[in-house]
Amino acid sequence: MRFKIIFQIDRKYGDCLPVNYQYEQSAMIYKILSKANAEFSAWLHDNGFKLDNGKHFKLFCYSRFQFEKYRILPKAGCINIIGNKIEWLVSFLPEQTTAEFVQGLFANQHVVVGNKDYRVALDVVGIEAQPSLSLEEKMEFRANSAICIRERQGDRVQYLSPMDNHYRDGLLKGLLARYESFYGQSFTGDVSSFDFELMTDKPKSTLVTIKAGTPDQTRVRGFRYDFRLTAPIELMKIAYDGGLGELCSQGFGFIEIK
Repeated sequence: MRFKIIFQIDRKYGDCLPVNYQYEQSAMIYKILSKANAEFSAWLHDNGFKLDNGKHFKLFCYSRFQFEKYRILPKAGCINIIGNKIEWLVSFLPEQTTAEFVQGLFANQHVVVGNKDYRVALDVVGIEAQPSLSLEEKMEFRANSAICIRERQGDRVQYLSPMDNHYRDGLLKGLLARYESFYGQSFTGDVSSFDFELMTDKPKSTLVTIKAGTPDQTRVRGFRYDFRLTAPIELMKIAYDGGLGELCSQGFGFIEIK
């Protein structure tokens, strides 16, 4: 289930964000969640999100900010926000009680997003539940945020381009794992027709710094592009509401219907 969060900008800390701010968005979400009471713990427990091997999935994803007006300052490495409002789409895979929970969670929040160099204070002034869409087994999408697919090669991690021969299999593997995490059982449907078709000549590579300025700092690469996806409806829903690829709860894999 998708929601549009509308922010009013409070310029007390400035009006610039780092160019790649996806991880900072994630940190903002976790800060909001940390303020929630025991109701959130019960909601999280009821919705599962864990495989038998112990791997956890946080089944939400989110878009990049949609600025009213902005400009990029390349030398400073930041985005200068000129307008007064920002719109943001946040999507949660679970639908049961999600609307009431999310609207209550974000209502009237005052948050700060950014890093030590650039940050912006935001006031939530609106929350709109987005209408449910009818999904089909073959659809065309655009990656709003970069899609990340990783492959281990010995001790190294390789970030795959959508033109890589293993990319399709990586997408399917991720969807099947998320399905199992959400429903508590393996997907038993037919995936023989699963297909991924790249529709962009030159996918845009994006390098995002995770936990910048800390000992755990890492850099993650993903790609933005248009594509056609063929998948069973159940997996299509996982992709649309929960994200496609890896690290969706850290700013990757939010897709939009073209």
